Amino acid sequence: MICWRRLAGYSIAVLATSVLLACAPNQAANGLADVQVQEAPVSDTLSFAEWSLRFKVSDSLAMRPSWENYQYALQAMDNQEWNQARRYLNRSLRNLVTEHFDSTYANVSPKEDSLYRLKMSVLLVRALDEVYPNEVTGADEGPLDGIFQDESVLADSASLTSLEDQLDSLDVNEFTLPIKFNERVLQEVFYLTSKAKSFTEGSLSRKTAYDSLVYAKLAEHNMPRDLIFLSLVESGFKVKAYSRAKASGLWQFIPETGKRYGLSVDYWVDMRRNPEMATEAALNYLSYLYNEFGDWLLAMAAYNCGEGRIRREIREWKADSTHDTTQAVTYWDLELPKETMHYVPRILAAMVIGHYPEQYDITVKQTYRPQFDTVTVFDSFSLEEVAKLLKVPEDTLRTLNMELVMWCTPPNVDSYLLRLPFGTRSAFVEGYDRMQKNSFSSWHHHRVKKGENLGAIAKQYGITVTELKLANNLKNDRVRQGKTLLIPIKVSPKKSSGKKPLKVRTYVVELSDNLASIARQFGVSQESLRIWNQMEPTAVVKPGDTIFVSKPELKPAGEMKKIELKKGERYVVGAGDTYANIAEALSIPTRLLMEANSGFIRRLTIGDSLVIPAYTPPKKPAKPEPKADTKKDDKKAEKAKKTADKVAPTKGNTYVVESGDNLYYIAKKFSCTVDDLMAWNGLTNSNIHPGDTLVVRGSKNSSKDKPAEKADGFITYTVKQGDSLYDLAKSYKTTKEDIMKWNGLKDTKIKPGDKLKIKKP
Repeated sequence: MICWRRLAGYSIAVLATSVLLACAPNQAANGLADVQVQEAPVSDTLSFAEWSLRFKVSDSLAMRPSWENYQYALQAMDNQEWNQARRYLNRSLRNLVTEHFDSTYANVSPKEDSLYRLKMSVLLVRALDEVYPNEVTGADEGPLDGIFQDESVLADSASLTSLEDQLDSLDVNEFTLPIKFNERVLQEVFYLTSKAKSFTEGSLSRKTAYDSLVYAKLAEHNMPRDLIFLSLVESGFKVKAYSRAKASGLWQFIPETGKRYGLSVDYWVDMRRNPEMATEAALNYLSYLYNEFGDWLLAMAAYNCGEGRIRREIREWKADSTHDTTQAVTYWDLELPKETMHYVPRILAAMVIGHYPEQYDITVKQTYRPQFDTVTVFDSFSLEEVAKLLKVPEDTLRTLNMELVMWCTPPNVDSYLLRLPFGTRSAFVEGYDRMQKNSFSSWHHHRVKKGENLGAIAKQYGITVTELKLANNLKNDRVRQGKTLLIPIKVSPKKSSGKKPLKVRTYVVELSDNLASIARQFGVSQESLRIWNQMEPTAVVKPGDTIFVSKPELKPAGEMKKIELKKGERYVVGAGDTYANIAEALSIPTRLLMEANSGFIRRLTIGDSLVIPAYTPPKKPAKPEPKADTKKDDKKAEKAKKTADKVAPTKGNTYVVESGDNLYYIAKKFSCTVDDLMAWNGLTNSNIHPGDTLVVRGSKNSSKDKPAEKADGFITYTVKQGDSLYDLAKSYKTTKEDIMKWNGLKDTKIKPGDKLKIKKP
């Protein structure tokens, strides 16, 4: 379908160019060199934005709004923020048409002015031609970026008097930020309720969706509730708002400050768009500023123009002998950048309007954030895969996970907290292993050269065109010169030393490896690696470890013959060995062998040298002659019945033993003990065989089926695969913050096997 809005914008640009060309003197082509513009040499490796950013103009021309907005547009293009680029190009074009040659540009000659207009008109059309094919409809832009109060919308004295009369009737104690109803605040109230009324209504309506989140965080930090209006002025409560200074998110962090406060910004994610994390970071930053300056208005000013600027202004104010240095310096005393001079009064004005919207004919509509479930994932996969599994639109997942920049969950982190549509978590967990994971272990950036196409580039790196298009979210096979492509690199599995069973793959862990990276490399799940290598949930791999990366074909328990070892001699583990097999062959208890070799916290790998603990089988006591004691027999029978009831299996809960299984790992899998399994199944030793059917879960009265409750009302909960603090808080009717406080957690990251204290509801 033809986008008439784009065609109309393009036509306006061309029309403006024609007008400018007609108005310009009839110069020869080589006469353009007379204008003071230095061009960078065109290179095959440079994009249009990179090439254009190297243009230089005289200081007089650089002051023009058309040039300033054009530079902002190029920066947005270089960052692939196409909607922002279009916005600034349109502004630059309007500026160029309306900039009259008069006393404003006294340092520019008429000839230089004409040549500048001619050159700029051509560049703007080229830039618009570059932007329109990449523009995405519906992207959020900054709120009032670059249009802080201008003189044309100032209130007259009558309007100010009316506003002042209204404000004088208010009790300033209702507000949690210090406020003065001076002319600067009155002008911002007038502006937000007149020219920017639609922005104010939309922002206050969007604010209602984030009230509970932000107010809860403010209460937790013991900070003024009305600081929420700083976010309104910064972003209008648009999560994907993006400014000309490359600030993003509800609280408009620039990348450097965001990273300082724990918000990752890279090719894959932009955590400034994560409402929870960004709010926490913003309040930490504001707390830091308040602790330094001791005044919330100065803290907000520093949030806008930087703490360094505020320090310098305060220092200069105190050094001025005309000031009363016995009085504390306030925000109202300082001469700050124009934007900051409007910034703080605008927050205070938004606060007043937000408390009394009906007085200013502002309509606020209640909005809501979509409900969601969360799940912690340890693999990278495309959102398209998740959408197919859950049978929901891909856009629904993107809306819930706005911090995701690309088409998939980040492959460069060990875990990621994914938000899912409410009620779909169980379906996701059940279908997790069936989803296609990204098997790419590293990435390379490739800048397209002249004459290259996708086929040639894919062949160069040994991947398919489909994989290349998927990695870069390309809809067709066209690619322009200068574009940077992300190349997924497949790493072939490395061969391990030593013998290995037929059709079973092993891998020697290297220095930079972790379980997540190994799982991605071999296209398997972390849970499978843990089961195949008999790993505890909290265990980690170490350099030099040899682990199975495919399902091992282990020996049946009864296949090993008796082992005779001399005193002090160790046993070297071979392919297919298990603790149970070795213990049986040595005629010692499995538990004793595992305790002697840290078997409960580390895997058994080929080549391990096991310590063989000393063990003397207990002598069987002689059976005493039975005495007739009816009462004792009755008591024993009653006690035995209670014990049997306690461990009695629930009918139908069975498990078929697979190759490589042992009682210890089956017990861990089903949250019970080895003793329970032996009692439920009438086993006299730990020998089990592939194909055996075991009862694996006790009755509802079994203490292993539910968390242990302590005397203080807390229970101990063992974290399972896919759990998150958000889900646990919902299940136990508490908050994430409380669980973090009870367990001394610094962040919300939890992993399978962690023990958490949770108060019983």
